[in-house]
Amino acid sequence: MAKKKIGIIGGGISGAGLAYHLSLYEGEADVTVFEKDTIGGASTAKSAGTVCLFDDSLKNRYWDVRLYGFESYLKMEEEEKGSAGFDKTGTLVVATNEEVEKVIKTGIALAKAAGYTGEYITDKDRIKEILPDISTENILGAGYTEDDGYFDGTMISNTYMKKAQKNGVTVKTGVKVTDVKVVDNKVKGLTTDDGAEYEFDVVVDCTGPWSKITGDMVGLNVPIWHTKAEAFFLCPPGKKLDYTFPVLKYPEFYALRAGDNIFICKSHLSMDLNNPMHAGQWDPDKLPATGGTDDYFIDFLLDQLDAKVPGIVDSGLVSSWLSYRAEPKDFWPVLGKTPVEGYMLSTGFGGNGVIEVPAATRDLAKLIMRDESTPLLENWAFERLLED
Repeated sequence: MAKKKIGIIGGGISGAGLAYHLSLYEGEADVTVFEKDTIGGASTAKSAGTVCLFDDSLKNRYWDVRLYGFESYLKMEEEEKGSAGFDKTGTLVVATNEEVEKVIKTGIALAKAAGYTGEYITDKDRIKEILPDISTENILGAGYTEDDGYFDGTMISNTYMKKAQKNGVTVKTGVKVTDVKVVDNKVKGLTTDDGAEYEFDVVVDCTGPWSKITGDMVGLNVPIWHTKAEAFFLCPPGKKLDYTFPVLKYPEFYALRAGDNIFICKSHLSMDLNNPMHAGQWDPDKLPATGGTDDYFIDFLLDQLDAKVPGIVDSGLVSSWLSYRAEPKDFWPVLGKTPVEGYMLSTGFGGNGVIEVPAATRDLAKLIMRDESTPLLENWAFERLLED
């Protein structure tokens, strides 16, 4: 039986995860990955990498997606320490109202049922023991676990890709796809900037913020927006952190330890797609490697810290960077088939790529190789975003 020829555009965490999961279909898939820069760069490299056991980043209906991602990375770490860049800091998720509190409590129950620790804390002295710089005014309580933390998207991408290459996947870096060939609404192959032409049965767009540009090559309007991921690195005033700063989650922002500094960013679910300061459709190739942030966001975040984590509000700004998240209007990924036969999407992960990619690309590989759908693929299908 002839192998199915599959081209993957993009070597970030989505493309790397898909390459790995396709490589598990031993002897059945001939996979080539095209990455114009480096594996795990661009928006993947600027990901915070938080994979928390319970927070609002994923609805609890997708608990299995969260758990599969978390345990996939723990397995990487067991096989080779540092291969997923795990920093086990724990997570503190703050309940600001009863609705958030309910989500946290349900998440804690799910985590404990899976064998992990979790507790909902209303004793405000206990909360301050975990995070001394926090204000406990105007909160109901907080969920806490010692078992999770954050991972490194670049390390994960490279680990996935090394495993894929070991299983026979071809990886071409420094090679840009310039055209995707379509005949009678069916993908036939692609062309790269070195003039090479390739024939494929399936081409998968894993380019994230570039998906609208890639989609234009096949005449497809990929229904995503860009939201600004503006990250700021703060140096606590006059001291190094003398405690383990956990991943801190509020509905409006999240923060985590970055060496001796603190990384802080506005949460992607609090972005307003109708606000041109938050969202638009921009050119990701024009993003600077560092800087490019707006005063609006640092002012917003400092106001948040002043009210919620006053112990670090006087921190100095060490550095910052701007990235674009790929977000559909409902903030869920776009996964699977499109109206162009053989052209598939694995994009729109927004701020949740590190969490969602293992399960998403596992299921997408199954669709490509077996033409079998899953509830996850059905929920995140392209068709849901089509206008009535």
